[in-house]
Amino acid sequence: MAQSSHPNLHHSGGSSPAGSFQAAAIPPPVAIVETLVSHLVAAKRSLGSIPLVHRATTILSEARAAVESTTALLAKTAYLRRSLAAQLKILRGIQFELEAAAQSAQFEFQAVIKELDNTDARLFQCIDLLKQTQIEEAFSPYPQLEDVSGTTKKTLHDFVDDQGVETIKDAMKIAIDSVQNTQHEMNQSIQTLEEDLQSVNEVLNNRIESSGIESELQFLTIPKVLSLLENNAREMAHGLESLATHFDNCVRVIKHTEGGGEAIAQTMSAEGLPDAVGTDIHALQDPAQPMSEEELVELLDVVEGDAAEVDEVVLELHDRNTEMESQLERVILWRERQETAHNDVATAFKLVEKIGGRLSGYVAEAARHSMRWVEERAKIEDGIGGMEELCDYYANFLHAYDGLIVEVARRKTVKKQMERVIADAHEKLEQLYEQDRTQRLEFKNDQGEFLPSDIWHGVNSLPPRYVISRSDDDIAGAGGATSIPDLPRKTVEDALKRLKAGVRGLP
Repeated sequence: MAQSSHPNLHHSGGSSPAGSFQAAAIPPPVAIVETLVSHLVAAKRSLGSIPLVHRATTILSEARAAVESTTALLAKTAYLRRSLAAQLKILRGIQFELEAAAQSAQFEFQAVIKELDNTDARLFQCIDLLKQTQIEEAFSPYPQLEDVSGTTKKTLHDFVDDQGVETIKDAMKIAIDSVQNTQHEMNQSIQTLEEDLQSVNEVLNNRIESSGIESELQFLTIPKVLSLLENNAREMAHGLESLATHFDNCVRVIKHTEGGGEAIAQTMSAEGLPDAVGTDIHALQDPAQPMSEEELVELLDVVEGDAAEVDEVVLELHDRNTEMESQLERVILWRERQETAHNDVATAFKLVEKIGGRLSGYVAEAARHSMRWVEERAKIEDGIGGMEELCDYYANFLHAYDGLIVEVARRKTVKKQMERVIADAHEKLEQLYEQDRTQRLEFKNDQGEFLPSDIWHGVNSLPPRYVISRSDDDIAGAGGATSIPDLPRKTVEDALKRLKAGVRGLP
């Protein structure tokens, strides 16, 4: 008799209990038949594993189809991902350019604001010095130093109008607010672009991170998975073939057992064999082909040995089927994840298309921000220039006031010098007058009686008197504008020091 080709079903050897069928003390035919019937029923039941083999073929086909379709999908996804990465790189480049432009404008704005703050601090200091500088009392005892409201001007600040300062500050405040609003709009535009790009990244990264199954697939690789499925399918086919062979051997033994066919036909009539076995129950009763006694003994040994391993083969078929189902589940899960990845890339492409449609708006917003900044910066710089002019004007005013103090002192000194010259001249004129008058009297006394009075009418006249006086109207005594104030010496010295130092505590 032929031996089973499956490694789990094998001939058990000449010492098998089957050898008792040919021993001198042959068991009763009923016991032999019952044993063979038991083996045949078990063999018939084992053939119920045929659907497992069919399922194995289906699993292998499904796995191959899934791998083939997914492999093509992977190629498409890889191509789309490379294309998407290139487009995202361009968009990121544009975003960086917009951010660089916005940051450059922000830095320029901060520098201008710093310059504005410095100028404003200097202007405030100038104004504060004007407020602190009291008008010398010698300059302001008269109504001329009162303003139109009748208020006496007590400090230098009373002589300036702050309306120009407030006008400049109001104009710059409007310009600064405009720049800040534009910067806010630009930052919002860049933030919107960033959110759009982040939405693309979120879609691309919205897949479940590598799980244990996916990691196992990556470790085994798909070709190894297919090879494992093919090997399991092949081994299951071999196992089923060995079970079928064992069933056939049982049938042959029964046919060569006296009364076995009729007994087993009765036993098997209640149970049908699987359609795939293709065995007719009535064929068990057909005449058996001739078989020698040695062949029958050998066949009995094979049947007896294989019968002990039928359950093990069936269990192996179930185990391999379970493993193949698990591998197919992994492949399907892998395919589903790749499909999800492809869908994510496709969704990301749609988002990129939307971003591209809005990109011109982002660029236009950046251009508007740049133009607005140029315009408003010019206004702010003009305001800074105006404030610097006021600073210079106020500084010159303070400097001129110190110069006025020194000038008043100089004029006072010159006036005193002139007064001394006039006093000296008056004294010399008086001396000359008296000398002339004395000599005229002496001439008259000595020579007058000898000269006729009508020879020269001026012979007896007195000397002329000369007076030195101001050529303009002298209203100093009345407290007029031409009077020179009398300033304290320390005031003049302090002003002179400031003039020589060239500063008055200004930045």
